[in-house]
Amino acid sequence: MLDNPFDKNNYPYCHSGHQYALDVVGGKILSCKYILGACERYLKDLKEKKFPFDADSAEKFLRLGQKFHHIKGEWNTPNVVFSPWQNFIFMNIFGFTDPRTGYRRFRTAHIEVPRGSGKSCLASIVALYFLCLDNPKGNEISCFATKSDQSRIVLDTARAMARKNPSFIKSTGAKVMAHSIVHEKSNSLIRARSSDHGSLDGLNDVLSIIDELHAVSRELFDVVVSGMKKRKDSLLLCITTAGFNTDGVGHDQSVYARRVATREIQDNSFFSAVYTIDDGDDIYDRNSWMKAVPNLGISVDEIAFADAAKKAKEVPSDLPNFKVKMLNMWLSEAKAFFDVNKWKECGDPGLRIEDFKGKKCKVGVDLASKIDLTTLAYVFREDDIYYVFDKSYIPEKTAKDVRSALYDSCIERGHLIATKGEAIHYPNIAQDLIDTIPQFQILDVLYDPWSATEFAQKVSTERLNLVEFRMNTSNLSEPTKRLDALIRQGKIRHNGSELLSWAIGNVVCKEDAAGNVFPRKTHERLKIDPAIAILMALASWLQQEEIGSVYESQGIRTI
Repeated sequence: MLDNPFDKNNYPYCHSGHQYALDVVGGKILSCKYILGACERYLKDLKEKKFPFDADSAEKFLRLGQKFHHIKGEWNTPNVVFSPWQNFIFMNIFGFTDPRTGYRRFRTAHIEVPRGSGKSCLASIVALYFLCLDNPKGNEISCFATKSDQSRIVLDTARAMARKNPSFIKSTGAKVMAHSIVHEKSNSLIRARSSDHGSLDGLNDVLSIIDELHAVSRELFDVVVSGMKKRKDSLLLCITTAGFNTDGVGHDQSVYARRVATREIQDNSFFSAVYTIDDGDDIYDRNSWMKAVPNLGISVDEIAFADAAKKAKEVPSDLPNFKVKMLNMWLSEAKAFFDVNKWKECGDPGLRIEDFKGKKCKVGVDLASKIDLTTLAYVFREDDIYYVFDKSYIPEKTAKDVRSALYDSCIERGHLIATKGEAIHYPNIAQDLIDTIPQFQILDVLYDPWSATEFAQKVSTERLNLVEFRMNTSNLSEPTKRLDALIRQGKIRHNGSELLSWAIGNVVCKEDAAGNVFPRKTHERLKIDPAIAILMALASWLQQEEIGSVYESQGIRTI
């Protein structure tokens, strides 16, 4: 076991935070891979000394931050007491320095924890510290959210903390106002800002706090980030719980933070601390809870948590909220039709479409929009197992404008093809399909005739069975329910495509009085095109099962 370099008497809180990192890496503290990665990164950076560690600065924040009193609930001590994991996080943020500037190394800190972990309290302490405890020089501190009520939560918590600690006000001269906290001596202030307030131009913050990043608009986030570039000592503090929208800026930042933690991405100015469970963990197992909820048994009552888990297990409608808010798991839709975890269990990263050369398949074509996603889906069937592959396209301009970490990752890994220009050229997609004719026995090509004239004209010149597929409940209900059953039975195989998995998780269904379902999405940004293409091809396989026919004629048919 490595020694702790921080003297327990002079640097008790840095000692605590460092010991936390050692215990995580040593396996004494259960953690998810992202916290393990964060601890390994910290220990490596501390040892290599590329970024000098200022123990006095780190200890100063940890010491002063814990002088503030609690403002809600019942606690063993009147003042806030940081847990070891909190000491670890803030010693990183306030300890490491950039030798090029002499200021803090980390310019962005992403802290993602479940409900009940004291996010707003921690953010408020940081705000008060920047206001008048860290040698302020005209420090502007803003608390951001899309809605004004949300943006005031951190500010109002800081106002209550300041008022409950008269010694803080007396020693610093800070003044608590109705809509701000000011430190006139240094010309510094804390305020709440939101997109409700209109223009946010002219921001010059040393500290910007975004509370509940999962609910913040991309437009607001971009404005905040651009305003942080004016000061070399600025810090963007994002503190959030997971959410239901996996195509928003909150999820994009979460994905980025996780990749930084696992060192897939090297970003020396970005600090990441994401508490959740690992893939495959039992969500009802206490060991899983320990990974996701660092304050379990402290600010999070373990008995109440266990009761919530039990109810979620028995009441399906409670399960999504339990996963998202209590285990910090991102879900694209609270009422997702397909079980994404079961879907992931059907994945096989070693599965290659090239291995199906000469095999029979059905192809579903979703040509939803020339300026958005378009998908070719190949579905093979062997011994009651269905093998599915998606080949999706997006215009380069759309991918650039959307700025989705998911799209970027899928393009990088080959799960999404970025086409040149502002729109997809359907004849090019048709040619890609035609090029696969020598490789597979393509029994049917199913497509929605709406706006697909160019595609159909080009493909119809080949010896392919073109089948018009109308997007209605009678055509989609049965394959949607069958796909759900196949996933649960483990009779689907896929190669782990990120894009397809995301689309599967975005599918929601409205059931009519007759029990029919129709797959749809709840938001324009939650794409389901790859999933629809799979369903189209599956529908053809199901029809073949029903009629037991072998297709003898070419041309255009209709479903």
